[in-house]
Amino acid sequence: MKKYGFFGGSFNPVTKAHVDLALEIVKMFNMDKVIFVPVGDSYNKKGLINEKHRYNMLKIATNGYKDLEISDIELNQDRNLTTLEAFQKIEESYDEISKYYIIGADNLYKMILSKDLEILAQKYKYIVIQRGIIDAKEIIKSNEILKENEKNFYIMENTKHNDTSSTEVRKNLESGNNNLELILQKEVLNYIEKNRLYNC
Repeated sequence: MKKYGFFGGSFNPVTKAHVDLALEIVKMFNMDKVIFVPVGDSYNKKGLINEKHRYNMLKIATNGYKDLEISDIELNQDRNLTTLEAFQKIEESYDEISKYYIIGADNLYKMILSKDLEILAQKYKYIVIQRGIIDAKEIIKSNEILKENEKNFYIMENTKHNDTSSTEVRKNLESGNNNLELILQKEVLNYIEKNRLYNC
């Protein structure tokens, strides 16, 4: 059975670190593909640019990588999907495939607060990327439901990309600093400048 990883996020914008992490996951977990799943415009997040541009930047960033794809499953929605609704859409669209949901360790806090926590913890498998000082193992141990389903959570260390964030990229672009080729692919940066995104 094929193994796919589904990497959700706003990708606002997509960075080299996002792509590197996806490629590392392909190798580390012997995945057939990692599929980026950008959130739609209904997602409540400050500074979120139009989904069309975020999708296009992901297409540019993953061009040439046979193991990486993008899904528009959360786009063109009239409301924000819950995590469970998004997972259910993915399950329906990708049948007969072993699926892993790639999340940052900070998303475990959101999961704990979800009314769907029990279903999310029991039914799905996760690759949890460590972020900053957030300790994924401690969060899992501190919650009874997560702890009971600990076998569904695979922790991935992330020392290489810990300092890279889309938030910092946006701050730099908004302040007029476009010298970001260490963080953004050149083609992605060109797209941002051409379309005058992030007040660029």
